[in-house]
Amino acid sequence: MKKKLLSIALLTAPFVFFSCKKADVTPVQNASSGSNRTEYVQIINSDNGGRGIRRVDNCLPTEVNLIAGQTMIAGTVTVTNDAEYIYVTYTTTGSWVLTQTHLYVGACNLIPVNNPGNPIPGQFPYSGTHNNITTVSYQVPISKIPVGSCGCIAAHAVVKELNSSGGTIQTQTGWGQGTQINMGSGNWGMKFDYCSCVPEP
Repeated sequence: MKKKLLSIALLTAPFVFFSCKKADVTPVQNASSGSNRTEYVQIINSDNGGRGIRRVDNCLPTEVNLIAGQTMIAGTVTVTNDAEYIYVTYTTTGSWVLTQTHLYVGACNLIPVNNPGNPIPGQFPYSGTHNNITTVSYQVPISKIPVGSCGCIAAHAVVKELNSSGGTIQTQTGWGQGTQINMGSGNWGMKFDYCSCVPEP
């Protein structure tokens, strides 16, 4: 009986120490696990400096290809949400890696553009510089596309294709596949629609 009580105490202990705070809106770089399954998690910061994760399972993800150089599939951009955050995950495939990401989430007509109407990734509100990683995630306040409403996501990246020795074969601009932001120009920057789902209680 004592062993049984000790086992229960050990299993529940990790959940007792996390007094949750809202996570910061910063990129969360995930190490590649070698698994083909994408895990959607919320990073939870505790009062005592610890960190934990919570699965986000209520909403089915929206996934589009990450297109490099207009014609090559370099990975995916996956989006889901819970009641507090929208989660956007860039994941490369094959020998492609990420060196930069720039992300816009919100009203379609507010994507930062220049006078001719071409997107300006450097002015997107979320961005990161990366050292040849395969996955990066952003969490964005749900207020950008409130639950039950729709908006746009513009997911820009700079990607590299590496050879077996880690040398660079090519560097390309990448976008989450969708429709051209400026339909009247040669700039191929893209956006795609996202509707925030209503999470189950």
